[in-house]
Amino acid sequence: MTISTLARREIRELRSYLPGEPAIDAIRLNANESPFSIDSGLRNGLNRYPASRPVRLTRKLAAFYGVGEENILVTRGSSEGIDLLIRTFCSAGRDSVLLTPPAFEMYQVYATIQGASITSVPLLADRDFSVDTEALLAAVTDNTKIIFLCSPNNPVGTTIPGEQVLLILKAMTDRAVVVIDEAYIEYSESDSLATLVAEHENLVVLRTLSKGLALAGARCGALVGSPELISLLDRILAPYAMSSPAVAIAEQALTDERLAQARTSIDRTVAERERLRVELGECDAVDKVWPSQANFLFVRFKHLGNVVTRLAKEGISIRTFDDSPVFDRCARISIGAAPDNDRLLKTIRDVN
Repeated sequence: MTISTLARREIRELRSYLPGEPAIDAIRLNANESPFSIDSGLRNGLNRYPASRPVRLTRKLAAFYGVGEENILVTRGSSEGIDLLIRTFCSAGRDSVLLTPPAFEMYQVYATIQGASITSVPLLADRDFSVDTEALLAAVTDNTKIIFLCSPNNPVGTTIPGEQVLLILKAMTDRAVVVIDEAYIEYSESDSLATLVAEHENLVVLRTLSKGLALAGARCGALVGSPELISLLDRILAPYAMSSPAVAIAEQALTDERLAQARTSIDRTVAERERLRVELGECDAVDKVWPSQANFLFVRFKHLGNVVTRLAKEGISIRTFDDSPVFDRCARISIGAAPDNDRLLKTIRDVN
């Protein structure tokens, strides 16, 4: 069985749109573009469409992630990769995705939009939100097409051991696609699983330039998978999906100089995360701080409302989870620059 067998029949049979790519240096009279360009600072101007797929950026990302170019699909943030996967493998009203809440909310949002049902196997809150592998595998049915695993987890910051992921992968061979969302992997002590796509056809790894490479505003991510899976997803990805400015900025971010700068910033963030974790744990207003492998901390307060009110008066925003009984009095706090973290700490220390 190949990965295509798990995809919707309509996608397997789809003939994707093929835009007319002009020859290099050709007079472009093929794409109904304006011949007049405004001064954008870009080499080719914004009056011209970008390449349908950013080949040079794909090559750079493949080198960065340690995989082949055929294993990469460039997307508008990793969120678009989630949407593409669900639309490719889940038929509305029939198929399902399996989630391990707490998890990134867009998995559920895109599944709902597609009409896929959702099976939930909650993380073990009393074990620092670890994955219950036995319960997860027991919950899989013939209609389960995708399992989403977030590592490091958003919003709690925990990671899934590689051997646990491998166990799930092997159990799901020829049954379901296993997606590892590594949006925060740069802040983790764990290695990326991206290189394992050569050995496991049902493995997909989501990456993004939004976090560690500080390009949230550029909306650039990548989906890493087998060539056959990448080909399936490419059929439904919009032509010219990545804008010329976003591609140019992402390519620049992947130069040796910029990657070295990013590494320095990541190291500073991790150091601040650990300082903040210790000092928050000493605050009277704090009940618990979970260990984190991301660029945020998950914190339970004694009286969350009092903390949020005081922070708001100081112009500080944190992410609360009042709508979840599991996360009663909990909040996710992003790691800021040292002065911002100091201001946060001072405010929380003043809460009664």
